[in-house]
Amino acid sequence: MSGMTGGPAAAWHPGVTTTGKEDIRHLKPSLRNRYRREGFTWAEIKKIDGAIGRGESTITITSPTREITLTLPQAP
Repeated sequence: MSGMTGGPAAAWHPGVTTTGKEDIRHLKPSLRNRYRREGFTWAEIKKIDGAIGRGESTITITSPTREITLTLPQAP
């Protein structure tokens, strides 16, 4: 089995940047649990988590039975 450090590093494509771990935002577990207790599905919680990761301030979740607009927590 060959090691992974045997060859040169892969080339980066133009425009590709790296992101530090502290720059990636997700829902806090307590907030995720609160949304779950309020009746949100896991698919809806994933949408909320993705919106927080993109830095959005609000999200509207539409399902066949309801339409909810949430104000998301701001970056610290």
